Formats: sequence, structure tokens, C-alpha cells
Amino acid sequence: MTDKTPATDPAVPAAVPGASAPASAPAASAASASAKPAAARRGNGALVAALVIVVLLAVGLGYALWQQRVQFVAAGREVATRVDALANETAQARKEAREALALAQARAGRVAELEDTVRETQSQYAALQQAWQNFNDSASDELLANDVERLLTIANQQLRLAGNVSNAIVALETAQSRLARADRPRFSSLQQAINGDLDRLRAVSTVDIPAQSARIERLVALVGRAPMLVPDAAAPGVAPAGADAAEQPPLPEADPLAGLPADAPWWQRWRAEVASWPGRAGAALAHELGGLIRVQRVDEPMALLLSPEQADQVRATLRQRLLTVQLAMLMRQPTVWKNELDNIDVTLAKYFDGRSPDTAAARNLVRDLAQTDIAVHMPDVSDSLNAVAALRAAGFKANEQD
Repeated sequence: MTDKTPATDPAVPAAVPGASAPASAPAASAASASAKPAAARRGNGALVAALVIVVLLAVGLGYALWQQRVQFVAAGREVATRVDALANETAQARKEAREALALAQARAGRVAELEDTVRETQSQYAALQQAWQNFNDSASDELLANDVERLLTIANQQLRLAGNVSNAIVALETAQSRLARADRPRFSSLQQAINGDLDRLRAVSTVDIPAQSARIERLVALVGRAPMLVPDAAAPGVAPAGADAAEQPPLPEADPLAGLPADAPWWQRWRAEVASWPGRAGAALAHELGGLIRVQRVDEPMALLLSPEQADQVRATLRQRLLTVQLAMLMRQPTVWKNELDNIDVTLAKYFDGRSPDTAAARNLVRDLAQTDIAVHMPDVSDSLNAVAALRAAGFKANEQD
């Protein structure tokens, strides 16, 4: 801003105080004339400064506007690029969506085809099952009778040949279930006959084969351990007579000075020693002869004359007889069972030492086995076989025609 207060010009003389007014008028006019150019020069400088400022402001504003335009153009290009990229992504997404939709439609078509195939397969399976059921239902009575007769024959063979009641029951139960599935009124009499045979078979008391076999095996072990009247190598616990004498414990010696005091005189000690000689000699003689002489009652004198080889043969014979006993039990032969056990008992009593615990246990076990009855009376399935024969005699073709 231009200062309106006039400055003091050095060329202009200052007003002298106390001067009169008329004298100062020319001076004042001269001063005002000189102050006008100075004021004009100051006004021109302010206008120039304002013009420069306006120009600078216009240049700055134009530069700012140009920068904003450049930024706007760059932002527009970036936005256009992003819009193009978004349009490409949208087009790709639409393409993938169309492909996924086509794939889903193809899968749906495939699933529909598979469902049709499954329904067709189920219908075929139902038709086959129905055909099989119709075939089973339409099976002839003669074929059914053949199957039942075959099962009854198997049951009869199990009873007569092997004496196996369990297998016979299984065969009859199979025949019974076969008739129950067929549900033929004509075979009601055969079903009743099979039920009666099953009741008889279930009431049969059988021999416990495993338990009896275990007892026979125990008897074999006892026969191998039991000592005979003569020493043999088969019974290692029995030693020969010479070995018995050699292995006898030494005779305990009695102290003859036990009853004398510690301060007894020598002649008393000598007399006690001499007095103990006869008793000590008799005890030594009895100890030596005790291993050589054995008193025992033997009912069969020939049993004492067996050689070790003959003793081994006796044991081998007993084992063979026990094997025969087991076979007789399996084959249901009570006569052979009883005879073999009696022979084993006689052999044990004749050739084996009866005072041995093994011999006594073996004889007791033989007696218990001999009292076991293996003659089980097996029923037959004759009622069922007769019922099948009656059905065959009545004929099946006439019934089918009816």
C-alpha cells in the first residue's frame, strides 16, 4: 500500500516556525508541485507489483490446473485400464461359468443315464429273482423227494457206519428245513416222520470219546512208568539189584562210649568197646545182606525169569492192546473193548510190581474203563425212509396232473 503521508524531501526546505502566512505561500505551491511526480512514481510501482503478483498467480493457477489435468488424464487412463481388465475378467468368468454349466449339464445327463441303468438293472434283478422263486416254487415233487432221500441216506450212514449222532442230526435238520421252504402239503407225513427221528436222535446218550481217549492216553503213560518184577530199561526209576546194594546208604555207627562219663578210666572204655563188637558185627552183616535178599510174593514164578528184552516186549504188547482198545471204542465194539481191558489187567497183575503206585493207578484205571459201557444203541431213520418210499409208491405225476 502507498503511504499517503508526505515524506520529508531534502530538497524542500522545512517550514520555518513563526513565519508568516503570506511568505510561505509560494513555498507551499512549490512543494506540492514537486510532490506530485513522486506520488505518480509510487503509484506506478504499486501497479507493477500488483501486475506481477497477478501474473504470478495466473501462472501458478495455470500450472496447478495443468497438473490437475495431467493427474485427471492419468487417473482416467488407470480407470480405463482397470475397467478393461475388469471387463476381461468378467468375460473370462462368464466363459468359465458357461463351461461349468455345460459340464454340470453333462454330469446331470450322465447321472440321469446311470439312474436309468440302475432302475433297469433293479428291474432285471427283480425279474430274475421272481423267475428263480417261480422255479423253486415250480420244482417237481420228485426232485424234492430225491434231495430229502439223499439227506436221509447220509444220516443213516452216519449212524450205522460211524455211530456219529451229531452228523445224523445235522442231515435230518437240513432235510427238515428243505421241506419247510418248499411248503408242500403232500410232504406233511414225511415232515412228521423226520421230526420223530430227530427227537429220538436228540435223546440218545453218547460216549464221551475225547474224555475216554484221554484216559487211555493216561493209561499208556502209566504202563510206560510202572516197574516190572524184573528190572528193565523201559522203567528208568527201577534200578537193578546190584545197583540197589551199591547205592544203599552207609550203616550209621553207634558210639559205644556214649553212656560213659568224660572222665571214665581207660579199662571201662576198653570194656564198653569190646562189648559193642558183637552188635556192630550183626548190624553190618544185616546191612550187607539186606540189598541182596528181598522177600516178595509172586503169583507167577515165570515172571521173575523174564529177560530185559522180554520185559520190553511185554510193554510193547500192552501198548498194542491199548491201541486196540481205542479202536474198539471208536468202532463201537464192546466185546473187543472188554476182552482187551481184561487181558491188560491180567498182564499188569502178573508181570508188574503191585506195590508201585503207578501199577496200582494203572490197574484202577483199567477197571474203570472196563466198567464203561460203549455199546450205545443207535436209533435209525427207518420211519423217514419208509415215508419217502410211501410217497414214491403213491406217485408224483398223478399229483402234478391234479
